[in-house]
Amino acid sequence: MAIRLSRQYRVTGIPTLVFIDSRSGRLLTKAGREMVTSDPEALTFPWRPRPIGDLLASTSLVDTQGQQVSYDTVKDSYKGLYFSAHWCPPCRAFTPQLVTAYEKINNKEHTFQIIFISSDRSEESWQTYHSTMPWLSMAWEEKDARHELASSLEVKGIPTLVILGPDNSIITIDGRTELSEDPEVERFPWRPQSVEVLAERHMSRLQESPCLVLFTGKLNNQSDEVADSVRDFACLEDVVPLVAILDLSEGAKFLLEDGVEVSTATVHNFVTRYTNDKLSSLPIRPVTSSATNTS
Repeated sequence: MAIRLSRQYRVTGIPTLVFIDSRSGRLLTKAGREMVTSDPEALTFPWRPRPIGDLLASTSLVDTQGQQVSYDTVKDSYKGLYFSAHWCPPCRAFTPQLVTAYEKINNKEHTFQIIFISSDRSEESWQTYHSTMPWLSMAWEEKDARHELASSLEVKGIPTLVILGPDNSIITIDGRTELSEDPEVERFPWRPQSVEVLAERHMSRLQESPCLVLFTGKLNNQSDEVADSVRDFACLEDVVPLVAILDLSEGAKFLLEDGVEVSTATVHNFVTRYTNDKLSSLPIRPVTSSATNTS
């Protein structure tokens, strides 16, 4: 049960405090620990996160000259929330890439606006860093709002680029990786795809929840290396095509039977049998004879 709950709420470390509505069962916040720390008197309990649009609309936004800009000027655009800081070397390396992508996107007549959410340690550093960017920033004095936004979006580190739709729905929280894989921004705004090529960024997802993986022929060096490492870890045969459901947290794997043609129908049936507990699992790694020897 503990493993399933950890997986469901994507707990990545402890202590973690999750708040749930007792009536509806809906998630209120996974940032309970941070909320208790920042609000020890529980004045805003049960710490329901504000809708992102409401949060942005209630804060002060400024341009690179320090002039206030109304949120109304960007609210109907695709928005990038850029969590970054001048003291962070990876951030300083990524920012020029993001500037180039920002210009490419808007040259294609996409309406795209970015809001810089600073983690700088001084107002001077924030101003210096913001001056290298062609977009807006949340004002320096909006410290609480920046913290609330980071907690609400579960930002774990910087640089982080979150892409929002015009309705403020979250399209992706991993815009940085999406941009690195699509430098020509041909797939912007990087909506989730039904099928993705296995890459390094998917490894955490494999650890968190069961995943359906189709191993095919060679694609490219990076994908092949990741696929080979997953095969090695799960002790899978080096055959193609190979369809497997991997549940690393439970140490289990489920394989489509030999001789079954891989098609939409057979894969759908395979997944249906898995969800209905009709498949027999195999251990991710075979039990060695030494491990079973009790003598």
